[in-house]
Amino acid sequence: MFSVPYSVGLLLALATGSPAQEPANSDAPFPASNALAEGVSPDVLVALGDLVQGFVDDKEIVGAELLVIKNGHSILHEAYGWRDREAQVAMETGSVFCVRSMTKPLIGASILMLVDDRKVKLDDHVAEYLPSFDVEGSRDITIEHLLTHTSGLPMSLLLGKNLRELDGIQAVAELGAGYELDFEPGSAFSYSDQGTDTLTALIEVVSGMSAAEFVNSRILGPLSMQESACVMAEDHPLRARGCVKYGGSQGEWSRLWGPDEPPLFPFFLGSQGLYSTLEDYGRFMDFWRRKGRPGKERLLGSRYVRQTLTPGPHPMRGPTGLPEVRTAYGYLMQLWMGSGEDDEGSEEGVVAFGHTGSDGTHAWVFPEQQAMVFYFTQSRGNLTGIQVEEVLGELLLGVPYDANEAAPPFEQYLGYYREDENDKYRAIIRDGEDMALEIMGRGVVPLTYVGEDRWKLRPNPSEALSFDRSEAGEVTGFHVGDHQEFRFEPSSNLPDIDEVAARVAGFHRIDLLESLGPLRLNGAVTIEAQNITGETSTLLAWPNRVRIDSEAAGQFERYASDGEAVRTFTSMTPLTVHQGERAEMLRLDGPLARYGEWRRWYPDPQVIQQLEGGGKKVILVRTNGTSAPARTLYIDLEKGGILAEDSLAYVDGLGRIGVHVEYGDHRDVSGMMLPFRTKIEYPNPQLGKIFTTVTKVELDVELHDGVFELED
Repeated sequence: MFSVPYSVGLLLALATGSPAQEPANSDAPFPASNALAEGVSPDVLVALGDLVQGFVDDKEIVGAELLVIKNGHSILHEAYGWRDREAQVAMETGSVFCVRSMTKPLIGASILMLVDDRKVKLDDHVAEYLPSFDVEGSRDITIEHLLTHTSGLPMSLLLGKNLRELDGIQAVAELGAGYELDFEPGSAFSYSDQGTDTLTALIEVVSGMSAAEFVNSRILGPLSMQESACVMAEDHPLRARGCVKYGGSQGEWSRLWGPDEPPLFPFFLGSQGLYSTLEDYGRFMDFWRRKGRPGKERLLGSRYVRQTLTPGPHPMRGPTGLPEVRTAYGYLMQLWMGSGEDDEGSEEGVVAFGHTGSDGTHAWVFPEQQAMVFYFTQSRGNLTGIQVEEVLGELLLGVPYDANEAAPPFEQYLGYYREDENDKYRAIIRDGEDMALEIMGRGVVPLTYVGEDRWKLRPNPSEALSFDRSEAGEVTGFHVGDHQEFRFEPSSNLPDIDEVAARVAGFHRIDLLESLGPLRLNGAVTIEAQNITGETSTLLAWPNRVRIDSEAAGQFERYASDGEAVRTFTSMTPLTVHQGERAEMLRLDGPLARYGEWRRWYPDPQVIQQLEGGGKKVILVRTNGTSAPARTLYIDLEKGGILAEDSLAYVDGLGRIGVHVEYGDHRDVSGMMLPFRTKIEYPNPQLGKIFTTVTKVELDVELHDGVFELED
């Protein structure tokens, strides 16, 4: 009752809020950050850029642009080599590339949107929409066969054809009608531009508009892909940033097409016709990463996203530089799958997804790592993407990089900070392997080093804590935006810690339990914000045994410590013996530790500062130094009573959260001065304030065997 009761954990679960939503796409979808801030190795990221520069230097490619995105932030965006080698125009970020086969996922998305609209079904036969396919062999081809490259249609039937002599995409599709299929539909995998162009023709028939219009209205427009074009018309403004296309091999690249020439494709080829920038294509890949909902509006049902990212019935074998993965293919989407048996035929086994293009364009999305990488060249048929993948494996799939390893020693920062002498302190502490900001009564915020004395607030990466230094290089404070804190050392004029401890012990006299016998306190608990009431009972036995039982809303929760083990048992969880940090938090969260001999319970209590308010002088005592999170006790300097405390509580579903507790209505219980009313306040507004009130006191309670092991 006069502690932060473990028993309210059950009730707090009723108030658990929803997780924060990830921000949606905006006009600047991938704001700049750096490797340290996003938790990847700066050295490996530099090596990736150096690798691409080396490709240019060795003439393996003519030019390239590279974009690495982590946690929604761009951490590397650079251009290399030439956009137009003959005119000596350097490659620049924001260049426009023909992405070739990376067009296919847009066709896949378009078809699935029509399925989602219930205008077609995956098992519909193509001949239902393209009558020319209603012939022997071709009439068995379904939409799903075309999505998975299992139709039996060949790679292409455009070889030797003049596109300008064909009457649009319908004419391209008709080239495959009646073609003697390479295999029975559905029986094998064979990559097919012809199949994708057939789907493109089908989109036109079903939607009643050109495929380019459909892609523009359903994909490019909603995703704000304003730097993408299905056809590079001669007057298109993107031509000013268009890349010259080159063919050949290392050291022998020849110009194939330039943005000052007529369109390479006079109409939209869904197999290979899209022009785009890296950031624009990033918006499209982010659409898949976000399960078809890039913003508030869903563009594609999540089940169709899952189907797209599930391997098809037949393997797609290809080389990759990513470690311990195999290549596969979904619905017009390349997949890189984990090599384990459990990863077969499942979206959950996807290590990465994306697509490549024959002009040397590549897109990889690593969903678990929240990363995307785009490497575009205009040097047709080069194989440098495999080497890029090798570095990406180290950058994103290896041992997670700890940015704090690059930080100065934590000892430079650890200590106490405040705005002024009348302000309660904050602490920079160690928290396991992390450095953290401890805000009294509110919580512990882990920090991640981002360089130059700046540390990201991990729960809110958009905020950074910046340390200030003197001319001698010593840390003097920190600031977050305009908020400034100054470092200080506890004054030598403060009372001695042992003197304060003696006053507290003398006021509360919890040591009398040794002669008075076990104490039971029964009472009521109320969660104000939820309008929930319950009953709670606390049993204390000298020197270190505690049991708390609570019931509310038809459920129960029990906590006990026999001086060694800490156990819990609830109506929702089985009997559990706790270890480590949580056990220690529970063990110290009781009156025997708070009012007893501090040196027995706390390794290094310290008097931090003295505050005045309400006509009282209040001493703030921290129960441990900066080596870990610690409880702060508010002591009435004159009487020695504990008025309040700031600490951490562990709540299922929320983890560690800060808590401020105030103790009032102190009463004499056979010489012990105990609070009969406690207010517990959490910073989470859904938890709010909790009140406990003692209604009955029993001394010299008979103890049953196993009572502190939760056996009764």
